[in-house]
Amino acid sequence: MKTKYTILAIIFPFILFAQTEEKWKKFIREKRDKNLAQFYLANTQDALINNCKIIKKLDSKFSVISFSKKEFENHKLSSLPLNDLWKLPTGLKFHSSKKKYTIVTDSVKNVINKLNALKIETTPQGNVVLVEANYKTILNQIIPLNDVLSVTLESYNPSFESKIIDQNFSVNQINGARKKFADINGFNQIVSVKDAFFDTNDVDLLQKHIQSSTQSNQISQHATAMATIVAGLGNSSVLGKGVAPQAKVQSSNFLSLFPDEISSLQGATVQNHSYGTTIENFYGNLASVYDKTLYENPTISHVFSAGNKGVEGFKSITGNFKQSKNSIVVGSVNASEKSMSFSSKGPAYDGRIKPEIVAYSTEGTSNATAITTGIITLMKELYEKKYTSQLQNATAKAILINSAKDLGNKGPDFTYGFGNINALKCLNSIEKNRIITGKSVPGQKNNHQIIVPENSKNVKITLVWTDPPAPANTNISLIHDLDLELISPTETFLPWVLNPDLPQEPAKKGVDKINTVEQIELENPQFQTYTIVVNNSLSNNAIQDYSIVYDYEIKNSFEWNYPILNDNFPLDGKTASPFKWNTTIENNTGDLAISYNEGQTWETIATNINPNTNQYLYLPSQELFTKAKLKMKIGDEDFISDNFIISYDLNTTTSLVCNGVTEINWTKPETVTSFNIYELVDDKLVFKEQVTNSTYTYRNGKIHAVSPNFKSIEGIKSESTLRYENNSNCYFEFVNAEIATENQITVSTNLFSLFQIKKVELLRIVNNKEILVTSKNVLLSKSFTLDDLAPSEGFNKYRVQLTLDDNTTVNSTAIDIIFLGKSDFFVYPTALKPNQDINIETKAEEASFSLFNLNGQNIVSQSFTTKNNSITLPSLSSGIYIYKITSKTGKNKTGKISIQ
Repeated sequence: MKTKYTILAIIFPFILFAQTEEKWKKFIREKRDKNLAQFYLANTQDALINNCKIIKKLDSKFSVISFSKKEFENHKLSSLPLNDLWKLPTGLKFHSSKKKYTIVTDSVKNVINKLNALKIETTPQGNVVLVEANYKTILNQIIPLNDVLSVTLESYNPSFESKIIDQNFSVNQINGARKKFADINGFNQIVSVKDAFFDTNDVDLLQKHIQSSTQSNQISQHATAMATIVAGLGNSSVLGKGVAPQAKVQSSNFLSLFPDEISSLQGATVQNHSYGTTIENFYGNLASVYDKTLYENPTISHVFSAGNKGVEGFKSITGNFKQSKNSIVVGSVNASEKSMSFSSKGPAYDGRIKPEIVAYSTEGTSNATAITTGIITLMKELYEKKYTSQLQNATAKAILINSAKDLGNKGPDFTYGFGNINALKCLNSIEKNRIITGKSVPGQKNNHQIIVPENSKNVKITLVWTDPPAPANTNISLIHDLDLELISPTETFLPWVLNPDLPQEPAKKGVDKINTVEQIELENPQFQTYTIVVNNSLSNNAIQDYSIVYDYEIKNSFEWNYPILNDNFPLDGKTASPFKWNTTIENNTGDLAISYNEGQTWETIATNINPNTNQYLYLPSQELFTKAKLKMKIGDEDFISDNFIISYDLNTTTSLVCNGVTEINWTKPETVTSFNIYELVDDKLVFKEQVTNSTYTYRNGKIHAVSPNFKSIEGIKSESTLRYENNSNCYFEFVNAEIATENQITVSTNLFSLFQIKKVELLRIVNNKEILVTSKNVLLSKSFTLDDLAPSEGFNKYRVQLTLDDNTTVNSTAIDIIFLGKSDFFVYPTALKPNQDINIETKAEEASFSLFNLNGQNIVSQSFTTKNNSITLPSLSSGIYIYKITSKTGKNKTGKISIQ
């Protein structure tokens, strides 16, 4: 028997070597001495059957495994001893400069002791250190250590991936979710925003902050925008209202790219990551540790922006952490649901589908990610209310993906992932309990039955599981492989699969061996029972939890998505967004019309529309303030929308901030009869009073907003007034003096406001005394002039003074002007300091200047051709000098100057 096993031990390695792909031969030791090796090449399936420790998957067939000497003697599987090159990143090239490498190790202590001459940083992860080294050091000192399991070169320098708030909640059906699930708004939910610190004094984030030890000390507009999109109160404008406005927000510093400790999240179960690093197409340490965090904490969701490198083509996801399997990566689309060119594309490094999902944003994938985080927050709230348990990450991910609207190629693709998020459908899936959870055991098939009702269409089924982390540098990250099938009495249906080597090709149906998400679609199902089958084909004897979400549509249905009840058109009172609907009606065209009188009469907008475009961009010819309905006529059937409001932003401006008084004003449309004034009280805008004019003053310095009233309807609120420093707009916008005639100076004045002004006066300042020049008791305009009909020759200084109803006065700044009067020249200053220039004002444009000392010597001679001139004098000794100015027409002036 002993001889037999020896023969097998000799034969098996040669069989394995013969089967080994050419690219892995470089990893095999030339001297295959088992006493020298700790790591071996083995067939993955054989290694799993024999419960071997898999260190790294090289491809679908081969893996690196680890043996102790005793384990090697006991195992009877084919294996070959390996050198250390498998530990290196793919494509690493020789370089002499030092770079910061990530070292994954079985023993941080041993590595630090053995590499004590190098610069080493520890990390929050107990098995990872960062080492500054060049290629030679990596090759000769680091990878030979048995404690080292992998070396990666990852970026740890994050950057923002958008700048400003940019919201259109109709694109992701958040408006529909608010209508149907009015009581689901983020209550009792905490969201973590990993970023810089958001402004806790921002008007949309008042009383939102949950204190955290991990928050940054640096406040940024980007972090404030992300927190606002997720959970803003809507006090600044309609764009300031977040997806989950009653949620609280915790902040974590994104300069530490590693996952936060769960205890530091302060109860948050979803974290927003709207930042990236560089394009990194490999499964590094960060990807692995995020997968580990999510696997060990199944109720936590991490949501990442795909990145803004889409112009670089496929495989442009920014940041290694986004290569994780269990996170959610989000791309962006515009209002017409077309991918933004900047939105980064997949696939992931091993061919997995990335991004998984897209959402609206025209400014960067950051904003789309924040919208997604907000939607997950709503899902978590509804799930907890309905089932009194926390929503698992795998279930949340399955709901998002299964509810998404397919865009781009049929099925998933590497641009849109599984499609555009639909918040209403997400909440409907929870409400209707179209969720199945289970546990998969190796070698066992789990069957789940669903009944598809009559007149159904577009059945969609999505399987998601949270997979164990793979080792850093692995070539294939999937650990537990589950397979999804849908079985009818007569047929078996398989999930979508993509070819990552041909990323532009549409998806096909087949068996998926790389993704932790599998989806089956059936366009025209039968009225019958279907069996969903989950098969655990290869999972190392581990039990794997999974989630399934399913849904279907009804044939010949039509539903308006925007505008619906309580929606405003345009969405923000400024920019038109497409009308949107969802329909399963095929092979027909539609006529779109609008009514402003409850459907009594209709105005045609467009005819022969293809309903399956699901949208139409309407650009009205004028700004209306009214109530309206839409009608889509398809065949003989009319589909009429809810009443919605058409109103526009009033363009509120702050015209006066002075002596404790603030005045605001706005445009006054012809059809608007009155305006509602709102004031910020604590953390929300509260109705204050109704006015009929377009100007309003208040003295408390609080933030205000205005909305129009027309036909017993309230329109969209204006953007709120900003906080201004007191006296920042204190009546005077502009004051200027100019020579009107040879005998007159005119002072022009523009005011911010005429509020309570009873008198205006022009004062001339002479020897620090004010002399009244002229006054007006009635002002009809904010722009006016005041004249001085007898100005003095030379310098004149003026100030405009306003007297208010309470007899307080407000003065402009003093303004200076030189008046020549009957003189042809004016020279100043006449008492100069050393190296000071002398200035000359003249009526004549061509003249000459000469300067003489008291001995009659000509020191300076200079000609000039402008009315305002500056003469630079040479270095002169102190004393009295005589100047002479002569114009081309023969006019002249002489005088004295003194130099100190």
